[in-house]
Amino acid sequence: MTTAASEFDVIYDRSAYGSAKWANRWDEYAPAVEGEGILSLWTADMDFRAPQPVIDRLVDAAQHGVYGYTLRDPAHFEIVRAWFSERHGWTPEVETLLPGPGVMPCVAAILRTFTQPGDGVIVQTPVYSPYFEVISGNGRRLLINQLRLEGGRYHLDLENFEALARSGAKAFILCNPHNPSGHAWTFDELTALNAVCERYGLIVISDEIHCDIRLSAAPHVVFASIGESARQRSFICLAPTKTFNLAGLQCAVVSAANPAWRARLFDTLRFSFMTNPNYFSRLGLEVAYREGGPWLDALTDYLRGNLDLVTRFAGASLPGLHPMRPDASFLVWIDARPVDDRVGDVKAFFLEQAKVNLYSGRVYGPGGEGFIRLNIGCPRPLLRDALNRMAEALGKA
Repeated sequence: MTTAASEFDVIYDRSAYGSAKWANRWDEYAPAVEGEGILSLWTADMDFRAPQPVIDRLVDAAQHGVYGYTLRDPAHFEIVRAWFSERHGWTPEVETLLPGPGVMPCVAAILRTFTQPGDGVIVQTPVYSPYFEVISGNGRRLLINQLRLEGGRYHLDLENFEALARSGAKAFILCNPHNPSGHAWTFDELTALNAVCERYGLIVISDEIHCDIRLSAAPHVVFASIGESARQRSFICLAPTKTFNLAGLQCAVVSAANPAWRARLFDTLRFSFMTNPNYFSRLGLEVAYREGGPWLDALTDYLRGNLDLVTRFAGASLPGLHPMRPDASFLVWIDARPVDDRVGDVKAFFLEQAKVNLYSGRVYGPGGEGFIRLNIGCPRPLLRDALNRMAEALGKA
């Protein structure tokens, strides 16, 4: 089943279904962004309907009416294995795959299993902000390895990374591909990081949730695929939720090749009662990975068009905004430092003056100041409206 580009142009009202994105409020504990008529292009879910085979399967399951306990059997993990083998040339053994409710709960479980309160955990900023919370909130010590921005792309600071590893760090959370920039880490970059981790005995938690949407020719390199050392010392965290817009179903998988580590992590997951999947999430994952390929290919083409629109529009009508072209995902990281310097807070400026809600780069830690993150996983008419509003606001600033 193919998906026409025009289907991605349809704008759906999500307000009646508890959408955090369109409520402009992450949860009941977070402050709401106030205001009428706000365009929400901040948090990382898309405004597209899921693949039709997924919808059909979930509707069928809903109508079945018996919502009992469910499980993930070997056939479930075979589907995961087949997807990654076909799409990314990585074929993990089925027995290495463990169930989880989401990538971040799995990251938390790994940290609780393999580190102690006070242990150092390295992250590479600017980076996905929940990493800060999962480290500090679980009593671990946050260690910042700031990426170097050169020539409009991020580069590793291996000297600082090794200094942090040498200081007693126990773990490293890798964002692969990188969020917010969408950079696809190369084989050589991952090999260099692994060499340091091996030398100092760090475990690697590789968050690869954004790996499937490929906007450039750069391939996705699964961290565990670079060699046996990386395979044995890493946990690869995977989910179909960003790829197919299934975040509300909450379903993830962790690959742990090291059998002793795998057994320890499984105990943590099991005794935290995190292994029984949601009735719908198991089905959504299976159908998405089994039948969602054509939809993903159509989506990717559409997102490339959205990215081209943003790039052209910024060059012509958004002075002081310089978007990076991501290799992966539906997020665009924009260097807005000239505007930020002028208006004081570029995120607040676009919210107040254009009614466009973006993510502030400051949320992503050191190196994110003066940047904004734009979610292009939305219908093109909506994106064009947002860009026009931003251009009008800049024209008046």
